[in-house]
Amino acid sequence: MKNDRKQIILQTLAKLLETRNPSKITTALLAKESKITEAALYRHFPSKRTIFLELFNFCDQTIRSKASELKKSDLQPLEKAKNLFFFLIMFVEKNKGFARILSREALGPAEKNVIDAVNQFFKSLELTTKQLLGGEKKLVAPPGFSAQFIVTNAEGIISRFIRSEFKDAPSSYLENQWNMMLRTMSKG
Repeated sequence: MKNDRKQIILQTLAKLLETRNPSKITTALLAKESKITEAALYRHFPSKRTIFLELFNFCDQTIRSKASELKKSDLQPLEKAKNLFFFLIMFVEKNKGFARILSREALGPAEKNVIDAVNQFFKSLELTTKQLLGGEKKLVAPPGFSAQFIVTNAEGIISRFIRSEFKDAPSSYLENQWNMMLRTMSKG
């Protein structure tokens, strides 16, 4: 029952992040929308910061799991990087609330540890992408620079998705976006 309530709280937060201004999400509102008391919310999570961190950790683990799977795959380096890029963007498109966390829009000064975790996530994503691109002969720049280019584009797509109020789905242009990036990053 305890884990069920935790899941309900996390799912409610993710849903609220899709539909509300993040600064308006209070623990009182989160408790009300989760259909529990605020005291019960604090029995599961000691602070709003820990709720955000646990929600972010789910996103982080999901992306890391996909990256580990891709590292072991037989795909070519550019295909591995493309798959990770697409997976991240499609994950965010399907779980819109995570866009606000990954963009740090939902996080204020009180959630500094979550902001630090998100920053570390993008550093790690860049390093992983660099590793996936290792050995790729078609790159015009070193794998590290290409990885930086890919991750920067991913962050831009997430920001654009938020700006469109989640109406302009990245899936509608993702293949074209990758093809343009590929023309910039690789020789033929």
